[in-house]
Amino acid sequence: MCQDQIILTQTPVESEFAAALDEERAERFIAALPGARAAILARLRRAFAIEPLPQVSVDPDAYSHPVGLLTALRWPRSESLITEVAHSVAGLALSRTASPLTTPFAQRSLEEHEQSVVDGHPLHPCCRNRTGFTAADHLAYGPEHRPVVPLRLHPVARHVVFGDWPDELRDGERILLPVHPWQADRLGVTTAGTLDASPLMALRTLSAGTWHVKTTLSAQITSAVRDISGGSIATATTVSDFLAGAVEGVELQHNRASAAVLTDGEPDRRLGVILRDKPLPREGETLLPLAALRGVPIADPVGWLAEFAELTVPPLMTLLAQGVALEAHEQNLLVGLVGGRPSRVIYRDLADIRVSPRADLPERLHASPEALRAKTFATFFATALTGLVDALDAPDADLWDVVARTVPDTPDRHALLHDPLPAKPLTLMRLDPRTTKWAYLPNPFRP
Repeated sequence: MCQDQIILTQTPVESEFAAALDEERAERFIAALPGARAAILARLRRAFAIEPLPQVSVDPDAYSHPVGLLTALRWPRSESLITEVAHSVAGLALSRTASPLTTPFAQRSLEEHEQSVVDGHPLHPCCRNRTGFTAADHLAYGPEHRPVVPLRLHPVARHVVFGDWPDELRDGERILLPVHPWQADRLGVTTAGTLDASPLMALRTLSAGTWHVKTTLSAQITSAVRDISGGSIATATTVSDFLAGAVEGVELQHNRASAAVLTDGEPDRRLGVILRDKPLPREGETLLPLAALRGVPIADPVGWLAEFAELTVPPLMTLLAQGVALEAHEQNLLVGLVGGRPSRVIYRDLADIRVSPRADLPERLHASPEALRAKTFATFFATALTGLVDALDAPDADLWDVVARTVPDTPDRHALLHDPLPAKPLTLMRLDPRTTKWAYLPNPFRP
């Protein structure tokens, strides 16, 4: 790396990434850094405006780097947040060096659509944080770089399995547990072959054959360390079966099976897997995560949103009335498009649902009516729908009006249409992971 490039980097992680890249990519990385810093600063300014954060005692506009801004604020217990934001800036700049997809939009596979989302979470200041990843790890495993990832097949004699574990992943009495290579290298697991896979938006969930494989990855990615708890392993198929009978109008990506290594008689959260059936497009359909629609021109945006809202709002509000809240944000909602119009919606990643207390589901999923309402409103209306409205080329009032017409007459209707809208306090959650507070947005349905 030349001396000019050293001067243009402003944090140790930026310098480390630049030094690790080949000359051509290093130049693109350096060129992308100012835009990445500005993008993270914009996310922080949004947080300052809506989240119950400590006092902002400096002028945010006086800083060109989010690390400098957060350091100047001197918030208590902010060291981890500062580290994560530094990694997020570097990771976002590196993401923006990826070559653009050349496949026409309507002809892309689900994997290509997943990998077209370059910037990650549109609101999170840690949107491309992968603390523990080197630049080489980003390139080898990040979906935006479109790698083929060879999952390691780890033969396990002492294991626990739930659901229909496939014969292809068995070796006699042992199972062959797919392990992410980043994880396998750090744990030194034995390997009996590999399974080629394509990383999806969630990075640790990969597409392999007829499955989506949710792996364990003990790295801080965006907002959490991506292990899989023993409770999640034990209840993955139970939750899937419950939702299959509860959800009407929204398809589910089913959890087919789950498994983990047993360590000291307990499921090891570092070595677990959840297998899901891979969603398949119908004839003439393009299947993609809702997040992949950002930046895509949509003809007749008001009519398009009306059709999308008809598919999503009534079932989500009906489920909420029944005591079920889905984590229905842009990554968890797959949309089927036929002729560019929404034809169906698939919900995936069932681990973060919440339900009113019931004996047939684990206590960790139980939540109060207020918490259920906040989850539904924050993930779908304050995140997924708000992002969609912002991206569509039509007056916001017209777009929210067509959504309002689809809201069914349930007990939560009045709160949705009149009260401030709860939103996840994404920055506060990294500053204080145990917080129970919410951010609030002005109600978009009110004139």
